[in-house]
Amino acid sequence: MKMLFKLSSRNVKRSIKDYTIYFLTLVLGVCIFYVFNSLESQTIMMDLPESKKVFVELISRVISVVSGFVSCILGFLVIYANSFIIKKRNKEFGIYMTLGISKSKISIMLFVETIIIGILSLLVGIFIGVFLSQGLAGITAKLFEASMTKYQFVFSKESCLKTVFYFGIMFFVVMFLNFVVVSRYNLIDLIYRSKANQKLKGTNLLLSVFLFVMSIVCLAFAYKFILDNQIFNLNGKEFNRAIILGIIGTVLFFRALAGFLIKVTQSSKNYYLKNLNTFTLRQLNSKINLHYVSMSIICLMLFIAIGMSSTGIGMKSTLENTVRFQTPFDMSMYIEALEEKDNIEIDEFLKSKGIHLGNYASEVIKYNLYDNNIPFKKMFEKTNSQFLKKQIDSMREFNVPVIKISDYNRVMKTQGEEEINLKEDEVVLLTDMESMREPIVDFIEKNYIIDINNNKLNIKNDYEFKSIETLPMSMNFLTLIVDDKQVENMNIYKKFLSFNYKGNKLETESKVLNDLEKVATNNFEKLDIKISAMTKILCFESNMATANIFLFVGIYIGIVFLISSAAVLALSQLSGATESIERYKAIRNLGVSTEMINKSIFVQVLLYFFLPIGLALVHSICGIKVANNFIKVFGDHDMISNNIVSIGAILVVYGIYFIATYNGYKRIVNND
Repeated sequence: MKMLFKLSSRNVKRSIKDYTIYFLTLVLGVCIFYVFNSLESQTIMMDLPESKKVFVELISRVISVVSGFVSCILGFLVIYANSFIIKKRNKEFGIYMTLGISKSKISIMLFVETIIIGILSLLVGIFIGVFLSQGLAGITAKLFEASMTKYQFVFSKESCLKTVFYFGIMFFVVMFLNFVVVSRYNLIDLIYRSKANQKLKGTNLLLSVFLFVMSIVCLAFAYKFILDNQIFNLNGKEFNRAIILGIIGTVLFFRALAGFLIKVTQSSKNYYLKNLNTFTLRQLNSKINLHYVSMSIICLMLFIAIGMSSTGIGMKSTLENTVRFQTPFDMSMYIEALEEKDNIEIDEFLKSKGIHLGNYASEVIKYNLYDNNIPFKKMFEKTNSQFLKKQIDSMREFNVPVIKISDYNRVMKTQGEEEINLKEDEVVLLTDMESMREPIVDFIEKNYIIDINNNKLNIKNDYEFKSIETLPMSMNFLTLIVDDKQVENMNIYKKFLSFNYKGNKLETESKVLNDLEKVATNNFEKLDIKISAMTKILCFESNMATANIFLFVGIYIGIVFLISSAAVLALSQLSGATESIERYKAIRNLGVSTEMINKSIFVQVLLYFFLPIGLALVHSICGIKVANNFIKVFGDHDMISNNIVSIGAILVVYGIYFIATYNGYKRIVNND
């Protein structure tokens, strides 16, 4: 047993170069797993109020659920990587069996090696993760606008145990599979497998061209369906068709690609027969034909990685910018004023219950929205805005509300914004939704007048993009600003009351919310009165939590999918290098220089890495466009730059794996 342990240790040291990508990927997986699952433990470093701690705990619970899915992905990666290492050592195991070492002892040796690699990866990954988690705590504190006054170095015991548990299961499965694989070994196959002159798997070129065309057709229809589909209707027929056709098109693309490339390249004999181009393409053809299913899966995983990270960053940026715009007051209240409640004033009602708003605010602004007879859908039924066209059918029917100019100007004056001038026969369109800008401009260009209660009003060319109440997100599709005389015969739709705190905002908010809660519990329900209230602080905290959930989950899944995809591609290429050693020896014996061989290797690895990420980027152009349309509902704040940043980061990591694979491939071919 001692001899087997020494042999296993020596094998790990001797094969460290072959284990490099496998080991680094394991370390990255362990590190990422620990870092994201340690989030809740890091809160002790932050000066967080209880309200924000609740949101951090919510994010931690979401991360914990996602980690179960992530562990499955990493588990498949570990199993695949281990199969590569076993395949590469077939000849070595054959020699062991020739020397009289039994299969059971070889299995024990692999068992020890797996334990050594597992322990090393866990120790190094957790060690790095502990330090990176301190940085994540700082980022989290910044995201939640908290200070680090309570900073201390934190080791998350819960996260460590969870990481060891999940990865322990993965390595246990690997050990079991190794026993199964070794038990099926035949000595002759092990000794001569590497020398077998494997026939490069060919393909029917005409069939490849046909399948390639079919893949383009499938993908084109998939893109059309997904772009025509409403992102909110994920169960819609068009959305399901897009997913199915996208998967079929991707698989057909890689199934046909190698043969299609050969067919295209053969059309230029000078290029096809130049240097090692024929050999390179045949090598690539054999590899893609053998692994086209896994390449298709990798392409889809990379697409998800790009989409998740881009959407996560985009949602965070958008929600943060939107909430700043959407919260002009420290607190806004409203009551739906219907018939018998029309005469109720919010401040007077609260005063009768012992709440004097003057204790919390220096100035209280009251304003109303009035009911109107113009349906929103009818008003925009002929819009040229593609975004609104896709959404309008699924929207509920509602009439466009009206606000009088005096109320609007008082709201703007309190916000420090410019007031507007309006004639008696004019109307101005108002919205706080970014996605309504284009439809409103289109409406103004097509229409000159609006009929409001049989009064024809001229539409002003300039529209207003402002918020008139504090809300966590944009909700005012459209409001009409009219002269005060126009609302004389209209019913009040909503009564608003807004104000800014005086004194310390956190203390004032705590007092006013406590007082409102007491009155609401004892009096509101009995009187059948519903006063809705929202504060700037609550909007910021809820949006912060939502934005950070999208950000953390998007980056977490994105990174795991990225390193898993890149690692599988890398190990697949290195496995191919081992299998192709005899071919490279043959062309070297024919006089081919090392420089030409290295160039051929570079082209093979480059194409093998580029093809999945290339198609994934094409998928992402369509997917990100749809995701950006979804984000538009919350706001539209420089989403393109966020997409570029996330894609750029992914390409950098992907490029590192490519360089490592190229160097590893050269080392295997040139050293054997």
